Amino acid sequence: MLLRHQQVWSLTQPGHNHVLEVPVTIGPLVLRIALLIAVPLVAAFAMMRGFLPEPGRRVAALVAGSAIAAAVLQMMLAEGLDLPRQAVPLLLAAFAGPMFLVLSRDPRFDRTRARLRTLAPWVFSLIAVLACVELVRAAGATGDRSVLLCSGVVFALVALAWFTVCPPAAGPAGLIVHIEAAVLGNATLLASAYGLVLTLPLLTAA
Repeated sequence: MLLRHQQVWSLTQPGHNHVLEVPVTIGPLVLRIALLIAVPLVAAFAMMRGFLPEPGRRVAALVAGSAIAAAVLQMMLAEGLDLPRQAVPLLLAAFAGPMFLVLSRDPRFDRTRARLRTLAPWVFSLIAVLACVELVRAAGATGDRSVLLCSGVVFALVALAWFTVCPPAAGPAGLIVHIEAAVLGNATLLASAYGLVLTLPLLTAA
């Protein structure tokens, strides 16, 4: 579990008795700052990829790595995930897949990489549907929606990581994938920002 360290900063002006005390929960604050950097990067790539040349290895590694890192950070900040224990290995495999495709250069895995790239649009679409279901459920929830919201953001980030490694496709199929990614990118950005706003009071909690 995440260890929280709380520090009080005291600012005193010389010759005055005015003291400003600002409680800061350092651990969660750092994670939230990292999310504020990673999520917009991933969302911007999802929205703009259709108008840009195909990304190189470094760009793909940066975006996919940012998406996976943001998903892990979101899990660290979440109270839980709307996911059965039996599905955890599948989630971990979904984390590893895009990074394997981006970073692996071993010729022994050429056939495996080719098959995974062929399946990448389908994997992306499947996880994107799961993310949208969780986000819609969170939007319609009347009680505590934090678990559903965080689950939706995590699934969306994993889906966008797979979108990074999708091969270029022309015609209606490629257009549908790009539209899905653009919509999911916007939804992820809004949901992540809303989730951070909901948990801001925890930063100054005792």
